[in-house]
Amino acid sequence: MKRYCHQARYPFLLLVLLLTVVGCTKEEAARRESLRLTASGDVSVQNGEWEEAVRSYTLALEANPLNVDALYGRSSARLVTAKEFYLLARAAAGEGETTRAREIASKADRDFSLAAQDAAAILKIDADAADACYILGCVAVYQGDWFGALDAFTETIRRAPDMACAYQRRGEVYGYINDLENESADLKQAARLGYVSQEETDAPDDEYSRTAETETAESLY
Repeated sequence: MKRYCHQARYPFLLLVLLLTVVGCTKEEAARRESLRLTASGDVSVQNGEWEEAVRSYTLALEANPLNVDALYGRSSARLVTAKEFYLLARAAAGEGETTRAREIASKADRDFSLAAQDAAAILKIDADAADACYILGCVAVYQGDWFGALDAFTETIRRAPDMACAYQRRGEVYGYINDLENESADLKQAARLGYVSQEETDAPDDEYSRTAETETAESLY
């Protein structure tokens, strides 16, 4: 009996090893597919195809929910579409098309919320992600949450002290609440760090950029 049990043990261990190897292979394949889809999303962003970008990033996250680059890409793309809906809603309201303005505004609110959800998901994976805090600040600004925006941009600066656009945006928010002293200090610091407004560049309105530490999709704001 002992001999039988001893012999039967090895096929079981081989089966466990085989299943482990297969599982690792599937995980690696999923990670590679997620990277491929993320790259596809990046191309769509560069082409200004925001809905296609969101679709690619979503598929990338289905393959690997911890893909921070895909989360950032989708959050950024949704922030752009939310901004576009926001501007369309304002234009419709200005033309007296109240019902249409409300319908478009609801789409803007939806995309702002989804962008914020993705940014929050990034912070759960990487608590030091300055870009995610920056996006949360941008969303708060469009929603008129000035103090929420101040908190988000302050957290951005804490994580990335050289991010010029974060100082610029926080300074602008201070201006909205008539805190002129802090507004001036932040705008001066942004200038010292090399902030250049879009009006002074040839950058397209939805230019997309990101580095790991100090740059972000500044024009998403």
